[in-house]
Order: sequence, then C-alpha cells, then structure tokens
Amino acid sequence: MPSPELKPPEKYSLAALLADVYAAPADVFDYVKTAPVRAANWLVPLILVGIMTIVYMMVAYSQPGVLRAIREAQDKAFQQNVTAGKMTQAQADAAEKMTARFMTPAVLGAFGALTGLGSTLMGLFLIALVLWLAVRWVHHSAVEYMKVVEVCALAGMIDLLQKILRTILVVWKGNLLVTASPTLFLENPSVTNRRDDFLSLLDPIEVWWVAILSLGLSKVASIHYAKAALWIFGLWYGFRVALILLTAK
Repeated sequence: MPSPELKPPEKYSLAALLADVYAAPADVFDYVKTAPVRAANWLVPLILVGIMTIVYMMVAYSQPGVLRAIREAQDKAFQQNVTAGKMTQAQADAAEKMTARFMTPAVLGAFGALTGLGSTLMGLFLIALVLWLAVRWVHHSAVEYMKVVEVCALAGMIDLLQKILRTILVVWKGNLLVTASPTLFLENPSVTNRRDDFLSLLDPIEVWWVAILSLGLSKVASIHYAKAALWIFGLWYGFRVALILLTAK
C-alpha cells in the first residue's frame, strides 16, 4: 500500500500532468517523485516549448519595429568603428549593404528559431545538471538526474505560457524586450540599455517559473522549499544580473 501522503503513479495522464503544473504543481511533483522516470514527461514539454519558440522567433523577426531596431543598432556599431578609426566610411557603407542582404524576416526568423531551439534544448539539460549537482553536493540527495530533467521540463510549461504572451506583445509593441514587466510601459526599451534590461527582470511570469522550479526540486530531492527557493532564485537572478552587466551599456 502506498503511503497516504504520496500520490500513486497511476493517478496522472500526461495531459493532466501538464495542465496541473499550472493548477496543482505540488501534486504534480509529488507524483514525479514517486513514479518511475517517463521520457514523455520531459520530452513533450520540451517539444511544446520548442514549437512555441519557433513561432515566437518567426513572428518577432517579421515585425517592422524589430527589424528597424536591429538595423539601427548595426548602423550605430559601424559608425562607432568609423569614429574609432577601425574602418573607413566606405568600408562601413559596404558592410551595411552586405548585412542588409541577409537581414530579411525569413533569414532572421530562421536563424532565431535555430538558436532558440538550441538554447531551449541545451538549457533544459544544463539547468538540470547544475541543480542535480547542487542537491548532491550541498544537500547530499541521491535524486536521479533524469528526475531533475523531468522537473525542469515540467516547470517549462510556465515558459510556454511566457512565450505565448511574448508573441502577442511583440506584435503589439514591435519590440523584443517587452515582457509582462515595467518594460511594457517604456516607449522603446532596448537590450543594450542596462536600465531596460534590469526592468525586464521584474517579470511575474519569470518569477512564477523560478518558484515552480524551486517547488519541483524541493519535492523530488526532499529539500525544504525555502532552502531550494533561496539558492535557485539566487543562482538564476545572479546569472541574469551578471549577463546584463557584461553585455548592456
């Protein structure tokens, strides 16, 4: 007889499991903890997020505002090189013409889709690896690596919602940085502006994703939620802040 606190493995169909990530995440991860590893639990969410990544990229790079911002950023970079003496104006003009040939919605969308898919796939297994190593070294938990992969993939259902919303927002605002954050109220937020990038961190859906990820890991690794949330939030937002400081101006 299973313990009354644990949900029997027969409880969840895959569809119910994915839906309950939004409605009853604690039940989902209680199930994942006790059930055998099932490839569909991580593969299906990964496919769904991958498909939505392709849709988002193709839609985003078909927006005139997005294309205009990319061209302006490239033109600014070329002119800075001219001012710094790294290239002549003739070379800058030739480079602008060359890049303009490849800056079509189809090319940019395809490139964005491929890089987005790669990031989604690599991100799932890399984040799972970091969390798996952390719970083994810090909390001495013997949780299976693929259990952590399942948790990360199921938490990715929140990312699926995020990408759906961002697709709507990029069509509305014509800007890649606009999310459900204070960037929504800026006229033209830029990924090269530190203020705008920091404002993009105040995204409740991203906070929701990290919270669900923390819950899942706390369940499968038998860690107190507050401890799991403390270092997962710290790791994720520490990484995001460091990235902004290194790339934005």
